[in-house]
Amino acid sequence: MSENVGKPTKLSYLLAPSTSNNVASFMFGNRLKYDDPQRQRLDQMIREVGQLAGSVSWQIFFPWLRGILSYFNIGNKGKLVAALHEVKEYCRKEMKKHEETLDPNNIRDFMDGYLLEIQKKSNDPNSAFNKEVLADVSVAFFGAGSETVRVTVDWMLLVSAAYPRVQMRIQTEIDEVIGPDRFPTWQDRLSMPFTEAAIAELMRWKTIVPLNIMRYTLQDTELNGYFIPKHYHVLAVLWALDHDKKLWGNDVHEYKPERMLSEDGKKVVKPDHAIPFSVGKRSCPGKSLAEIEVFLYLVAILQKFEISVPPGKELDLEGELGISLQPKRQDLCLKLRH
Repeated sequence: MSENVGKPTKLSYLLAPSTSNNVASFMFGNRLKYDDPQRQRLDQMIREVGQLAGSVSWQIFFPWLRGILSYFNIGNKGKLVAALHEVKEYCRKEMKKHEETLDPNNIRDFMDGYLLEIQKKSNDPNSAFNKEVLADVSVAFFGAGSETVRVTVDWMLLVSAAYPRVQMRIQTEIDEVIGPDRFPTWQDRLSMPFTEAAIAELMRWKTIVPLNIMRYTLQDTELNGYFIPKHYHVLAVLWALDHDKKLWGNDVHEYKPERMLSEDGKKVVKPDHAIPFSVGKRSCPGKSLAEIEVFLYLVAILQKFEISVPPGKELDLEGELGISLQPKRQDLCLKLRH
């Protein structure tokens, strides 16, 4: 980012390899250089999966039409399948390398731990641990674990440029709690209520994942007076929850971090209906990692830089629906603070 100070830059292109490297480090125990062709191709595929999944998501509501489109090979489903296959092949190659160098006394990463679990349960016919599941889990970590974090930070940087007052209040907390030189830590959030509220409100305002993952009922059940039969698909529309005037008031379409703060502004107050990671035992398993990453990225960037709209330009704050609600890629300007 320092190399782009003073010139309009699409910051998402700098964020993408960093966020996916975090997942690669966790999953495979290694990071790839930003200019590595393999790294660039992986980021491109992850981006394509996110965009293509959004372009076919409407088919959830019209299953009869989905069959017709598949039969005539119309739409983006074929491209989506190809992109997912390429990411999965990358994960399978990593799995093969790990199998060849596996040492039970030195677990290097998630993949090592999972492969050892497969070995331990090899004689259990009911075990859910197998290589195909590991390949799927690896793809899911990349899609959900890197792209959604990148999208959230992307939105926060756009918000910082679009709402200078919000940026200034976050930077005031940074200066008071962390100072100009020390790298931020997750513990710092406890003394930075406005920063945490700004992130929480962004997750509500732009509902990073507007359509939750499809669920399937295993038995007849009743919820709030509604009967839901077994063997039905159920989809939670989180966007509807985040933009319900009965829950949030008439200014629901405005970005107001104060709605996540106590009246004196000293404490974060998130209502029960603020559930960006869903709720219950099927909620997002990456919640804690994602929250830490988003906070550290935003605070580390605003500690060093002021972010502004390029002269003569206007920001477009309408999103594009992929797996997540993505901001349109547009230039921002960076200026060193210290």
